[in-house]
Amino acid sequence: MLSSSSFRLLWIYLSHWELSNHMIIFKTTRIFRVFGQKQRKLQSSWLQNHPWMRYSVSTDALYCAYCVLFSSKDSKEKSFSKTPVSDWKNLPLIVKRHESSTQHQGCVVSSSEYLRIMENKSFSIASMISTSYKTNVATNRHVLEKIIEVILLCGRQNIPLRGHVEERSNFMAILHEKAKADNILSDHLAFSAASRAKYTSPDIQNELVELCGTEVLNQVIGACKSASCFAVIADECTDKATKEQMSLCLRFLDVEKNNNVIIREEFVGFRHAESVKGAAISDLIVRFLADLELDINKIRAQCYDGAANMAGKYSGVQARILQLNPEANYIHCKAHALNLALIHSSKDVCVRNMMSTVQEIAFSFDYSAKRLLAFSEELSDNQNVKEQLDKRTKLRTLCETRWSSRADSLFTFLNAFPVVVSSLEALKDDRDEKAAQYVNAILKFDFMIALVVAEHLLSATVALTNYLQKTDINLLDAVQEARIVVQRLDNERTDPNVWTALFEKAVKVGEEFEIPPSTPRRAGRQMHRQNHPINDPSEYWRVSLYLVFLDHLVTEITSRVIKNEGRFSAEYLIPSKLQALTDQTTNSIFETFHVDLGDRQAFDDEVARWKIRWDMVDGQRPQKLLETLNATNKDLYPNIYAILTVLLTMPVSSASSERSFSAMRRIKSYLRATMGDERLSNLSILHIHRARSVNITDIIDKFSVKKNRRFNFV
Repeated sequence: MLSSSSFRLLWIYLSHWELSNHMIIFKTTRIFRVFGQKQRKLQSSWLQNHPWMRYSVSTDALYCAYCVLFSSKDSKEKSFSKTPVSDWKNLPLIVKRHESSTQHQGCVVSSSEYLRIMENKSFSIASMISTSYKTNVATNRHVLEKIIEVILLCGRQNIPLRGHVEERSNFMAILHEKAKADNILSDHLAFSAASRAKYTSPDIQNELVELCGTEVLNQVIGACKSASCFAVIADECTDKATKEQMSLCLRFLDVEKNNNVIIREEFVGFRHAESVKGAAISDLIVRFLADLELDINKIRAQCYDGAANMAGKYSGVQARILQLNPEANYIHCKAHALNLALIHSSKDVCVRNMMSTVQEIAFSFDYSAKRLLAFSEELSDNQNVKEQLDKRTKLRTLCETRWSSRADSLFTFLNAFPVVVSSLEALKDDRDEKAAQYVNAILKFDFMIALVVAEHLLSATVALTNYLQKTDINLLDAVQEARIVVQRLDNERTDPNVWTALFEKAVKVGEEFEIPPSTPRRAGRQMHRQNHPINDPSEYWRVSLYLVFLDHLVTEITSRVIKNEGRFSAEYLIPSKLQALTDQTTNSIFETFHVDLGDRQAFDDEVARWKIRWDMVDGQRPQKLLETLNATNKDLYPNIYAILTVLLTMPVSSASSERSFSAMRRIKSYLRATMGDERLSNLSILHIHRARSVNITDIIDKFSVKKNRRFNFV
């Protein structure tokens, strides 16, 4: 590209202005040349008749202005360009040959085009090429944008992209539907078929799914890195392809736009666990965190279920992580702990037999169309039961992993008891042998009283079970709610009206089937059954069933859920509990959190100022941990802020990982069992974090530079 000054000189040289100057020079200077005995001179008519001709005083020869400037270096025609002409005798013949040459004609055209372009009378070839290139890039980016939109839609809504035949897959169907209103996309799909460069192949899908998943994951990891600490939540489960998948979630604090702190538990992906031993799982977690570029020293808690490979004291995952970071306190999932408390408290023979019978009957109705039809017909005839079931149309089965299923199953069975009996009797008349056995098992007073008592006591834990699965709660609130449940059960134990109401309810259920209250036969040498010397049925079942079950349940919840943690001493920093903060408690708090605190003297001074700060408040003081953190100035009380942050970062349950397995079962179904691990993880991220936005422009830029592409995108 010529500079403006060079262009100006070139323009002058090519213009007729210089030709007129040549004429002035020619008139004032007579140019002669001796050839043999004759004297020849340069004719002025030559310059007038041939505008391309220029005379050089220094070389005393003629040049072609166009060929000098625009001829190529490899040109064979050298006259008037590389070799000047000074043969005045043969000049007319040389000029004629030069003007007819292809080189000269091409240079004349080039010079004319150049002048027109510089005068903005036409577009240059480079400009036209550049415009075409930009149009091509815009078209390619538009097509790829639509492809990414379809992938995001399928990923977020868990719509399988592929099919048995690629042309009939959901991805292609949605893409062609979008093409009906998009001419550019329609042309691309129509004309790219022959070139096979449609960017819709499974490999391209995997690349785009990975880029989109990474984009969402980076948002989560970026927020986690900005937090001062985080917690790890992990669990493993077998997928549809019988491969063990480990789910990893992170818990950390994030600051909203209004400067309020919120608690976040975020799923970050699945990893294939080739072994479920503690060493293998812990190594997998460490490598996973390294890939995410997260500092393992910032972990302040780890939460798993109570399996031996996870919670083992010496070789479990939590023990191995503690060796790498002693501050990563292990927390047994409180929801799992409550579930274990319910399981262990239900080991009483009468309760265990009752639950086993309920489970068998529920399964028999759930997996048999004939029995379910009989139940539905009996239910439609009993309006009373139908209203009590609250739109339930079938019995609920007991599920070991669905924590609130026990109480729900017992509630449904108790309220639908008349319908269950009538439907079983109808099946019995239809020669269903199992139905006859079930009728005999449930039409007993010991079954009815156990059903009523277990349903009542377990229903007291349903709200706590659901509360423990939330992501925005903390350990202090969770333990407080567990204490409330225990206190409620203790109050009911000493309240005779509660037992009287339960016994009367069981008697009422039995009256409908003419079953009076009774006690089991006493055996003097029986060691595995309650043999209380009590003849009154109400008192017998209160002592042998109700009190035993209630006391066992309270003991299990207290020992498993309400477990004293060393970090719980920090609850006395909450303004509503400051009056109970003693010097001994202050020492305990500092020793527990010393890694995240500064100098001891600075901490003591900060606590003293903290007490004065809230003594001066006349209004209502914060009563919750998160409320206290949002009311704490990080610059004035850095140590207290750090303590509250660590305490809020500690998870309550591993429900987030459990929920990710539900997503995994929806994504990797039996029709998609061959899905790769990377694709599973990225699709799970898109599905679970469906509310997060993805910058498609950035995705296209990253896609274009990942490898050489047949289409231009930048």
